[in-house]
Amino acid sequence: MKKKQLAKLKKQFRPSFNNARALLFREMEKQAMAMYELPVTVGIKLETPNEMSIEFLGETTRDQIISVPLDEHFNLVVKRIQSSETGLLERFSRKLVNEFANYWGFTDESAVTSENAPTSAPKESPATEVEIEAAQDIEVPAADTESSFDEDSAFATFKEAITAFPKFEVIEHSDSVQVVEKTAKEERLLATISTSEKNVFTIEPALERKYKLKLEVIPVIEAFAQSITPA
Repeated sequence: MKKKQLAKLKKQFRPSFNNARALLFREMEKQAMAMYELPVTVGIKLETPNEMSIEFLGETTRDQIISVPLDEHFNLVVKRIQSSETGLLERFSRKLVNEFANYWGFTDESAVTSENAPTSAPKESPATEVEIEAAQDIEVPAADTESSFDEDSAFATFKEAITAFPKFEVIEHSDSVQVVEKTAKEERLLATISTSEKNVFTIEPALERKYKLKLEVIPVIEAFAQSITPA
């Protein structure tokens, strides 16, 4: 029950899969302009939901639109972006941009080859399917990144849940987190959770006396304490 409750809290404060994927597409468009001054639109067409469509908005002798099959590995990376894995959105989008920029002849961040010179030649086909291996090439130390995400995300979710209660605040210390209630007259300590040891916490009498409220607050504290990964 504790893990389910924490998972439910996390889900409330993270983007949906589709939103995370859209965030990746917008970041690709942004990186393409920043790295190559390459104007593109990235998205998914209704008729081909399992393909990413990348359209070059300039003029080129090559196909204006390329389509990229979205495999399970791509979806796994999107799920990691959905989970706010630090730096992954930027790294992954840059790798993808490098792949499709090469297709249109952009070989570095400043050069534009003759293939991209303005032309009125007709395109051979409306779309070309291009394999992009960036997802497989991305190197992330999975254990370290996953661990830091779990702790940071769990704390952010915990703080959001606790401060939703009137007058409740979360105070972070070097090796612990305190839940306090701030009133006009005083600041009451309600609970202390260790951030150096898993499942170590203290519920103060001031919280125990809040008979109805404690039934909502204590499970959140327990779930957070369970999520701690000792250094």
